[in-house]
Amino acid sequence: MKKNHTARLLRNIGLPLAVAGVVLFALPNGSDASGKWSSEVTLLQEGAEGTKVEQLQELLTDQGFLDEGQVNGSYNQETLDAVTSFQKDYHLVVDGIAGPQTLGSLLILREGDENKLVEDLQQKLQNLGYYENEVHGVFDSATQKAVKAFQQAEGIGVDGLAGPETYATLYYSTNATAEATRESEAAAPKQVQATTTASTEVAPSSAEQATYEMEATAYTAYCEGCSGTTATGIDLRSNPNAKVVAVDPNVIPLGTRVHVEGYGEAIAGDTGGAINGHKIDLHMPTKEEARNFGRQTVTVTVLD
Repeated sequence: MKKNHTARLLRNIGLPLAVAGVVLFALPNGSDASGKWSSEVTLLQEGAEGTKVEQLQELLTDQGFLDEGQVNGSYNQETLDAVTSFQKDYHLVVDGIAGPQTLGSLLILREGDENKLVEDLQQKLQNLGYYENEVHGVFDSATQKAVKAFQQAEGIGVDGLAGPETYATLYYSTNATAEATRESEAAAPKQVQATTTASTEVAPSSAEQATYEMEATAYTAYCEGCSGTTATGIDLRSNPNAKVVAVDPNVIPLGTRVHVEGYGEAIAGDTGGAINGHKIDLHMPTKEEARNFGRQTVTVTVLD
């Protein structure tokens, strides 16, 4: 009974619009015992507190990733570990942040749901050519039909439910990757990129343990023409210190954890029209840091 109750709570919440159209929970700065929405839209991440975090924890408890005694409304280390474990088990973007992909996967969106998560789902399906109706945030019969068409085309279970398998495929399928790349190419360039010949080396079937020498540049979320949101839904403007890199998904799959020499551990969470072959673009908190980084050759090690 608890699982259904929690799901209803989240499904029936009228989520506010997020920057750049990304589905995110809204949280005030600091503690929020009343559970009221804030005017600022952010991701649910470590350090957040409030009712929405508690509801997230209950969903993680229902899925067996968190103990009931750890449901306390505080996005602490235990919650971070639980979110990360859920993301790894279901092949989602592994960043320890509860964003649209993770929340949608936990809830398993279905016909009758009405919230901003559904709106994000409809937008993704529309970009891929499966949903032709208005993006309105209501999981109606047209949305279910689009989900089924996507599932059938990708060769996964056809049930019309948007759960972990559907979300993982939605972000990582060949068509979805191509769609994300087209969006990046349509946007203004992040910064001046060096012109080199991309490596023709074939990426290993499993990126695990792979190490590459890559040409690295840097960018910020506030460049001209940028939305501030990555191809995998990470809101960099709300998370200026996030370690995120743009990669060529044919070399390093989106969602992979990597270690970049001189930058540290990061998530391969973005793409770019100029990021082809053995190139990588590092997210920096400020334009000054991006400019100072310039262009370097770095060693990139795939962690998982």
